[in-house]
Amino acid sequence: MADAVLQGIANLVAIGLERARAQDLASQIEAAKRSEKLRTTLLDAMAHEFKTPLTSVMAATTALLDNPDQPPASRAELLRIADEEAKHLKELIDDSLDMARLDTSNIPVRPEPSNVCDIVREVVASRRTGIEDRRLELVCGEHPPVIAVDRRLLRLAIKQLLDNALKYSPPDSPVSIQVQDGSGVITVAVTDHGNGIPIQEQGRIFERLYRSPSVEHQIPGSGLGLSIAQNIVRAHHGDLTVTSGPGETTFRLTLPREQEGTRN
Repeated sequence: MADAVLQGIANLVAIGLERARAQDLASQIEAAKRSEKLRTTLLDAMAHEFKTPLTSVMAATTALLDNPDQPPASRAELLRIADEEAKHLKELIDDSLDMARLDTSNIPVRPEPSNVCDIVREVVASRRTGIEDRRLELVCGEHPPVIAVDRRLLRLAIKQLLDNALKYSPPDSPVSIQVQDGSGVITVAVTDHGNGIPIQEQGRIFERLYRSPSVEHQIPGSGLGLSIAQNIVRAHHGDLTVTSGPGETTFRLTLPREQEGTRN
């Protein structure tokens, strides 16, 4: 009888170990799939984003090589275009590297006193190619808020919100960015006038690699931007939220004025 009980216990232990091994293997396979999907997504996004500035650089240099005797003013303009687009390409490469590095909840932050309105203006200036003739309204108070933040990280987070607004709203509609200072927090609100985000999807848009089925095959994207923006904001002890309805969507990036305890 004792031998039968022991054998039964041994069988249960063996079954448990086998199930644990199977679950561990399944977890490893799932992690590998997620890693491969992330790698493919990043490569696809990079290829799409790099195409425009690279085409502009090649067009300018080809024009210079094909007609080296053109007037100095024309040569200077082509060189200016090539230089600006090369800088834009470098920014895209840096941002892509950051996107891969920042796909985590543990983001090191190196804060320094910064004017939030200046950071927003830098983002707008860096996106001049994407904005072109779009109506963009930037609203800052009389006394622009200064807060200790990681300038590069906050720039990247705001850039994701601006890119998102430009991408998902009609080209003839305005996009607004409003910086507000009050009640111990600083808020950067980015508003567009696109179709809006379905209520059932609003709880998922900050998930890593999530893309709405309604736009997944129509508008290029990685599904990483909002997730990374939220991770950056949370690393600053803030929050990123969305309110959306037909014809208007607003993302609100909220940071506490006091940044004690920021991870670094």
